[in-house]
Amino acid sequence: MDTTSPASPPEFEPSGGSVTFVGSGPGDLGLLTMSGSRALSGADLVITDEGADDESVSQYAPAHAEIRVAGGDDEVKAILSAVAQGRKVVRLHSGDYFTDADAGGVLPEVLEAAGLRVNVVPGINRWSAALSFGAVSAASSFAALDATVEVPAIEDWPAAETLIMRVTGAAAHRLAEQAMLRYGPEGHCLSLTGIGSTGQVSELLTWGEVEDSDADECFYIVGPGIEESRRQRYAWFEGKPLFDWRVVTPSTKDPLDPLVEELAHYGATTETVATMSIEPPRTEQAMERAVRGLVDGRYLWVVFTSPHAVAAIAERLEEYGLDSRALSGISLAAVGRGTVEALARMGIKADLVPVVENTTGALAREFPAYDDLIDPLDRVLVPSADVAVEPLLVGLSKLGWEVEEVTAYRTVRAAPPPPETREDIKTGNFDAVVFTSATAVRNMIGIAGKPHAATVVAAIGPATASACEMHGLRVDVTADAPTFESVAEALARFADRRRQDQVDAGLPVTKPSQRKRRRRRKSVEPTA
Repeated sequence: MDTTSPASPPEFEPSGGSVTFVGSGPGDLGLLTMSGSRALSGADLVITDEGADDESVSQYAPAHAEIRVAGGDDEVKAILSAVAQGRKVVRLHSGDYFTDADAGGVLPEVLEAAGLRVNVVPGINRWSAALSFGAVSAASSFAALDATVEVPAIEDWPAAETLIMRVTGAAAHRLAEQAMLRYGPEGHCLSLTGIGSTGQVSELLTWGEVEDSDADECFYIVGPGIEESRRQRYAWFEGKPLFDWRVVTPSTKDPLDPLVEELAHYGATTETVATMSIEPPRTEQAMERAVRGLVDGRYLWVVFTSPHAVAAIAERLEEYGLDSRALSGISLAAVGRGTVEALARMGIKADLVPVVENTTGALAREFPAYDDLIDPLDRVLVPSADVAVEPLLVGLSKLGWEVEEVTAYRTVRAAPPPPETREDIKTGNFDAVVFTSATAVRNMIGIAGKPHAATVVAAIGPATASACEMHGLRVDVTADAPTFESVAEALARFADRRRQDQVDAGLPVTKPSQRKRRRRRKSVEPTA
């Protein structure tokens, strides 16, 4: 029994703060465990690895959370300082803190701080990820060899039926030279780069074919399971319809996070381009009167047509020192999934949501008529953008309601995206563009130009498809229903058919962005 007393830890002033070390999964933050996701959702400060995608992290962290990059001598001080202030800190790493050698980082130092509340959420380690994303069934024993710092001599390699080797691309040939001493130049290995990402590349090679590359990280697996891995890997991961497709989604006033998730389900990497910006109304008096009317019981119904309308009302209530309880006794209608979710974040469930079609026009058709024998009031408040929602207003008026529309926010065209994004849109470096409204079509062309003719164009419905055609775009995909799920599924079906057509024609399977570039014809000088 070890009775040795540990060294005295540094003094630390206990507080209500805490630090959680969260492991995720290599290549995909979506591999977070539920515990890791919960930790991120309550964080005040998130410290990430260098090169982490801040946009993806922000999807899991609350809006107020600060996101900063790890590294340097001040990382431990930053953690301790934040915890001393009562903040909840999450140190996020794309791996597991105890099975990935380079993941520990500042963990041991932080663990030594007396009185500090520390938690560790396990993540998917790179070795098991390599097996899973390589679709390799490990034999009775497997071992890991990390050769990223130095390639050891063959006599120092572990002996196991299945061996997973990790190395930098620049040292791949050096690793192969050692491997050939054991397996011979014709011995096979499974090469993997970009594991867990939509850019994953896998090849079954002989050790004699392994060459250096510019990849930061390469995995090589040897063992009896690699021969059968190709079919299994293609079936579950690399064979996704939109695998490695780069898709651009122009957004208007509503967030497109659910669409991005649907496209990722089919293997796509998505870049959202904001085409519209949200600004407060030019004058505040109308909104102030509306909020006072809510508090005074002036309205029987409030109809929310977007998440921004929900946010605008919530902000005004907060300015008056009120919260969602001020809406007690008022019936609420909501259009759009994002609007319903925005209300849910306030702890409110909408009383009426369109069932057949989630649009303002559909809501007017499903809205109850005013009955002066039952309804104590006939007023309906519609906080919306500075663009009128005529079908809704006309429909409610015909049902006998007195409708008061108030400008809760203004929508203006967004600034153009970065030059690189505009260039990629125009030159066809995106494989597909998904339009979710006619406004998105007009605005994107206005700020970024038309997509290249080789880019697949998908529209969420007939009206959006008509807007594409009016602007000279060929529409390849139109969703069966005006939902994010339907348009993503329709694009995936199109990609499947396109791939099958290439196979049937004996052509190599390529993405829309992979096309032969036209060579410019050299001008010929006239001969004398």
